Amino acid sequence: MRLAVLELNDQALLIKNQDGEVFSEPGFALHTGEGIVTGIEARKQAWLQPQNVYRQYWRNLNQTELSGDLLWARHHADIAFAQLKTLFNSAGSPERLVISVAACFDDDQLSLLLGLLGAIPVEVIGVVDSSLADCMYMADHVHGPKEEEKTTLHIDLHLFQSVASQITYREDGVQVTAQRVLPELGAMDIYSLLAKHIRDKLVKNFRFDPMDAPQGEQAIHDLLPDWVICFESQAEYGMVIPSPRGDLPVMLYKSEVLELLSSRLNKLSSMLRQFSDNDVTFSKNARMISVLTDEFHASRHLKAYQGVDSCFKLADDLLADALQSDSDNLHRITSIQHLEDKSAKPQLELRPAGTATHLLYQGQAWPLQKPLSITIESDRVQVLERHDDAATAVLVVEGEQVKALHKSPKATVELPHIALCGMELFINAYRFELIEVCNG
Repeated sequence: MRLAVLELNDQALLIKNQDGEVFSEPGFALHTGEGIVTGIEARKQAWLQPQNVYRQYWRNLNQTELSGDLLWARHHADIAFAQLKTLFNSAGSPERLVISVAACFDDDQLSLLLGLLGAIPVEVIGVVDSSLADCMYMADHVHGPKEEEKTTLHIDLHLFQSVASQITYREDGVQVTAQRVLPELGAMDIYSLLAKHIRDKLVKNFRFDPMDAPQGEQAIHDLLPDWVICFESQAEYGMVIPSPRGDLPVMLYKSEVLELLSSRLNKLSSMLRQFSDNDVTFSKNARMISVLTDEFHASRHLKAYQGVDSCFKLADDLLADALQSDSDNLHRITSIQHLEDKSAKPQLELRPAGTATHLLYQGQAWPLQKPLSITIESDRVQVLERHDDAATAVLVVEGEQVKALHKSPKATVELPHIALCGMELFINAYRFELIEVCNG
């Protein structure tokens, strides 16, 4: 039977199958007359159609009846089911599943989630705490005052909340020893502060409020994810906001962002100062915090799919336990005893997805190790292997990320969170695929 691992974080819900294929989409859902559309396409409408777009259904996963006469959803659980179904179809409809969930899912929500997965249908063989999954195989990288008992503080950022988990390493295994949910710190809280900051600059410089119209608000939020990542290597960044009077330039400074976010990050900063070992680990979804703040920039940052790969390594043991016990009594695993790093000999014949090397469009592929300029004009796509600021977009792969070095003000560029082969990106209405070329 085919196996997959599902990681539930509504910033980027992610499923990886046994063939190494990875599919990811954010926790946004658009209710239409034809059905429920989830992921990037729903996010593109979130500020244009706020009455039809849902984005807190994972945080508030329940069966409380929604207001209004909705054709396709009675409650948040129906919306979550639609997204689960989309992810599972993308991953090839695996028969068995390991799920990785954070502490912000309570027991009732976890029980409801298992019911939704059973209705797909898929057999859930294990539920692993996502902080444990991220950290279980990195004991050798954690240094503390006591080698026989080392700790790291794992930070995970969701759309509307964060989770801090203390992970303790002992000779007999690894365990989650403390956890705290921070409901006031989520990715959308940070994006909202940044959007207001941009609006204030436009009002001051041009007497123009982009948030007077939904199109302006959507335009800002479409730009924010790419803009945030640019601050990883730049102290300032210029962006252009479309408006009825033309494109308006805005210069953003990291120093201003640090001051803007300081109050929002107070609780997290205080928690880190109290953490005596001072070893901090950020999940891939918490990268935004370390990019935008100097205080956490030197912390450990995990690989994009470290948690799901750890779950694959546990799969044989989880399956054996599931066959011997009642599947209705699944609980979140928060400790692993006598842990051995099995990375040299995986329990499954897993072909891991490689980092993308080329961009594929209509049968042609171009290398992404150096800047690639894509121009879309008169319904034609032209690709040049150089940096051209006149192009619609200039892309490059750096590490595990696809970065937009340039994009024209009126272009819509949607990049995947991870530069893995098999993932897709969109420039305006055109779809491109990331692939890995071996010996090419």
